[in-house]
Amino acid sequence: MNDALRLLARILRRYGYDIKRYYQYNLLPIANQDRFNELSLLQDALAAPPGAGDAKFRQLYICLRTCLRIDGSKSGAPGFTGTDRAGLVARCATSLVNSINHAVANHIDAAVELLVLDDHSDHDFAEKIAGICNKAACQREIKSTRATGQGASLLEQFEFARDKDALFYFCEDDYLHEPEAILEMFRFYRQIHDICGTHLVIHPQEHEFLYSRYIYPSYLLLGEHRHWRTISHATHALFLHSDTIRKYWEYFENTRYVGDRKKRRRGVESRTTNHLFEHLPGFAPIPALAAHMQAEKCLPPFFDWRGIWDRNSPD
Repeated sequence: MNDALRLLARILRRYGYDIKRYYQYNLLPIANQDRFNELSLLQDALAAPPGAGDAKFRQLYICLRTCLRIDGSKSGAPGFTGTDRAGLVARCATSLVNSINHAVANHIDAAVELLVLDDHSDHDFAEKIAGICNKAACQREIKSTRATGQGASLLEQFEFARDKDALFYFCEDDYLHEPEAILEMFRFYRQIHDICGTHLVIHPQEHEFLYSRYIYPSYLLLGEHRHWRTISHATHALFLHSDTIRKYWEYFENTRYVGDRKKRRRGVESRTTNHLFEHLPGFAPIPALAAHMQAEKCLPPFFDWRGIWDRNSPD
């Protein structure tokens, strides 16, 4: 910005205006946002039968992608948790199963199915994860991916979802979940859809970028137990509807390049699924419902990961 524009911006700010570059972030409106915080509407949305009589919210798939191999890239030395990757994945998978069981025990208004897509883990590791996932109080299936590689498993899960008519939670194996995570994401999705009349995208935690490089304005909406912040950045851990995948398939198909040394930039979130936020509202819960345990810098603020970690021993 040149000196003349800086001076003009300074003058305009006195009157509540600002000057931005054309590609800078703009806060998109949310339909019926003025009605969302009316308590009666929240209660009506939750009391109504899911999907207002259609089948769109009667099925919820939890898609968990796992990969544990001692090949120098998928095992790893102990990180900030004090355990290796195998121990980390076991705790995270246990927390996800416990969250599924919490949702079922609290009468989630959907048939829940757990699909584990395992990227050809070593036998002992695969048996460990299968033992954990078989404790889920829902229908479940554990299968090997068609091909190895992170991009291949991403594409396979999205292709699976594209042909369905259901809600999906796509989860990576290094996310640690609160017990309430599945149930609260499902119920908040229904709230937004019933009140605002639109599909949406949920990420279970605020992205670390929101506290460093990508600070931008957001709406804050009140849910049952926490606030929810509008977002435009997320990883590929997403809670959404299969309608969204079919309609915006071009934002999913290039996830096949994640992990590809030559083409990996084509598969990053900024070039794939983050484009969804140009069309649909995106939300993350405050406080977070899950944390990406890849590195300590990925943790959301004020997240008691150690307490959740201790409560989710796989043994």
